[in-house]
Amino acid sequence: MTKLVHRFSRNSIGLLVVLLAGSLSAAQTSNSLGWLDPDGKPLPFQSYVEVEEFLRTADIVSRERIDEGLNRFQKVLLEKDGIRMHAIFRDVHVERSQMPLSDGKISFFFRDDAIFECAAYELAKLLGLDTVPPVVERKIQRTEGTLQAWVENVNTERVLRATTGVPPSGGINRWRWIMLRQNIYIFDNLIYNEDRNIGNILIEPDWKLWMIDHTRAFRRWKQLMNPEQVQFAERSLWEKLQALDETEIRAKLKDFLRPPELNGLIERKGLLVDHIQKLIDDRGEKAVLFTMR
Repeated sequence: MTKLVHRFSRNSIGLLVVLLAGSLSAAQTSNSLGWLDPDGKPLPFQSYVEVEEFLRTADIVSRERIDEGLNRFQKVLLEKDGIRMHAIFRDVHVERSQMPLSDGKISFFFRDDAIFECAAYELAKLLGLDTVPPVVERKIQRTEGTLQAWVENVNTERVLRATTGVPPSGGINRWRWIMLRQNIYIFDNLIYNEDRNIGNILIEPDWKLWMIDHTRAFRRWKQLMNPEQVQFAERSLWEKLQALDETEIRAKLKDFLRPPELNGLIERKGLLVDHIQKLIDDRGEKAVLFTMR
């Protein structure tokens, strides 16, 4: 992942952290329940629970294979009670003791599994993040996988880099972009996501960022992947990260992660808390924590 935040001095960004604490109005943040149908019309869902239930129970109208990313997935059209919505069906289940990677390295205890999408979503909910689209387990024609809400009216970072440019050139959107990327850095270090790239960050017109494609995350390693990326933290995320305990993690994720994967996640959570606390101790709370309103 591109370390955009490192293009700016810590002092200048630290000042913006303070300014951002009171500068972002509700009108400048996305409506997290603003789901759209295939025609771009608002859907009636009032909660993520309603979206999850729709994903579990809606009829499948059509499917098409999309040749993007390392794993081809299916774009599915769902319908129930006159409501239509697109979703992504992933059915990858690959496991190897050793896996040669494209860069020539060997990945040990390699696992690429659609079930990790559910783990990422449930963990995001525990942390108060609304930037992982709702996803459920679902079997389609005897094929087990996961079905995730499709976010309409977005572009990938890859597309925007080739057209309008990324990050935003100036103003509050530029700083909002930098801060939201910090949330992604925190999340990816927590889940040990080695596969974050500019093709699996979705961007809304108001620059809200969505995280997708976590099938290669949740490695069993008990260290942080790139702790130097994490220089700031949204206050609410920081508070929930501190409060998240081992019992809750195991209870919520035991159906999706194996014991070594759970153990690695719990260890990384502690290391991440220590890392952010040291930033606060060294630079002061106001220079590290920010609030998005």
